[in-house]
Amino acid sequence: MKHRVRRLRAALGDFAVRNVINLGAVVSACVLLAADGTTIRAVGALAGLAALVGILARRWSDFYPRPKAGLLGYFVSVRLLLVVAVGGLFLHRRPDAGALEVAAAWTGLAVLLLLVMAEPLVKTLLGTTKVIVRHLPGVKPVPKAPLSAGWIAAGNVLAVLVAALLAALGAPGWTLLLPALATVPPTLLTTVHALRATEASKRIERDTPAALRAYAPAFVVYYATVQGARYQLGMWLPYLERLGKPYVVITRNPATVAEIARLTKAPILVPRTDKKMSDHLDSMVVPSMKAAFYVQGSAANATFQRYQMTHVWLNHGDSDKQANYHPRHATYDKLFVSGQQGVDRYAAHGIEVPPGRFAIVGRPQIESIMVADEPLPAGTPRTILYAPTWKGGRPSTNYSSLPNGLTMIKAVLERGSTVVFRPHPLSYNDRTDAARIAAIHELLAADRTASGRQHVWGAPAEKEWDIPACFNHSDALITDVSSVASDFLASGKPFAMCAVQNGGEEFLAEFPTARVAYVIEPDLSTLDSALDHLHGDDPLAERRRAYRTYCLGENIGPSAADGFLRVAGDLVA
Repeated sequence: MKHRVRRLRAALGDFAVRNVINLGAVVSACVLLAADGTTIRAVGALAGLAALVGILARRWSDFYPRPKAGLLGYFVSVRLLLVVAVGGLFLHRRPDAGALEVAAAWTGLAVLLLLVMAEPLVKTLLGTTKVIVRHLPGVKPVPKAPLSAGWIAAGNVLAVLVAALLAALGAPGWTLLLPALATVPPTLLTTVHALRATEASKRIERDTPAALRAYAPAFVVYYATVQGARYQLGMWLPYLERLGKPYVVITRNPATVAEIARLTKAPILVPRTDKKMSDHLDSMVVPSMKAAFYVQGSAANATFQRYQMTHVWLNHGDSDKQANYHPRHATYDKLFVSGQQGVDRYAAHGIEVPPGRFAIVGRPQIESIMVADEPLPAGTPRTILYAPTWKGGRPSTNYSSLPNGLTMIKAVLERGSTVVFRPHPLSYNDRTDAARIAAIHELLAADRTASGRQHVWGAPAEKEWDIPACFNHSDALITDVSSVASDFLASGKPFAMCAVQNGGEEFLAEFPTARVAYVIEPDLSTLDSALDHLHGDDPLAERRRAYRTYCLGENIGPSAADGFLRVAGDLVA
């Protein structure tokens, strides 16, 4: 219900802003061209100003839905009316202007009209399917754009605003040429770039198949979604590179290329996104490819699964979430799981996967987690890591404890503990959750000033440290239903799991890892007892160590990656 209300509120707000923009432009053009009298002309000027402000609100406000491509090609007719309105304002403010001055003014406004009218064409040229190939020997990439396309529309809006200000001040007509001419170069540069990029794409599409055959990749990593590349691909690419074989990353979405390029120097390919995508994808598959690895469960993975090679489901974490036992996983040739729990999880949820498809490979990502099975002496100051997950793609998979995060952190601080706070990166994409994160940041900053305890949050906890580093700097963990809990088992340290949608026995039955955790119920009724165990006695220690092997496999510490490297290496040999 809350999500529907939010969408309705945004839709109504967007509807209102659109109509302010449209009405303001029409009123402004009509009044300033035909009306007389200072007061009524002021009404026209204000109407035009309201339209401009509305356009900017549509672009930069967090409240209203944003156009996918900024302002480029949006509100063209409205902005044309506003340019005409500026002309009317100039005539009213300079009634005695000579013919040359009027000609200069209208020439500048005509250039503005042409630039605004050209935006849809520029947008079409930029949107023409571009073939993107990075880091592939023998193939030059599409030249980089000289500037962001968003600056074209922003510049045109600013030019209209400057022209309106000049006209309102009664400036000479030739001054209206200046803002118009200043906005010509961005449009010309971007248009030339778009034409060059189209030609370069044709060359790349022609040269890529031969370059791929020469490069001879042993395997491919296929990525089919937009969000999450940094942590989903980032946790696996270092281990795939240890296989010592050439490989490529194929991503369906051009928006992910920059992020992936920061993770690997391997070739990155983006298939066409038009009707010819299937044929183009065919050209990216070469005989040397023995396996394809998948780290994210998009249904679009099926597009690539039709090719003759071994398709391996890796996932991007091991947890009790539904993402770890989806029926779609049964379509892969191999399912790599950390321990026996990964096998049993499918059967427990009624998903039939032939036993031969499973490979228990351990959890490579835990190799740098230091094992600390010995408990801390009583009274030793604790450092508590709080690592909540995100709210998921739909309400039924929302396991995030962030709504209770501030209360729990306050309780930890009251016990004199130091806090490491690492939220899920996708939580920042939700405005409400981002505000909750900011509130915790403020609380930790204030407490550090008051107490001197060296809490860690923001970039140090989220970028400078990886997850294992956060584990190694902490004595205990508070988390949700996520792979963070499973990976933390490797440390031997105590942890608490937050129940969100259900609690009690139902929570323990649905999420087995919680049976070796101190559960914090949705109403926080068990928060104090859970914190007691994290800060003192640890009655689940022995049970947790036994469960560790069941969940993560036999190898922890420096040898944790051995099983994966052996099994994956055999597939791509």
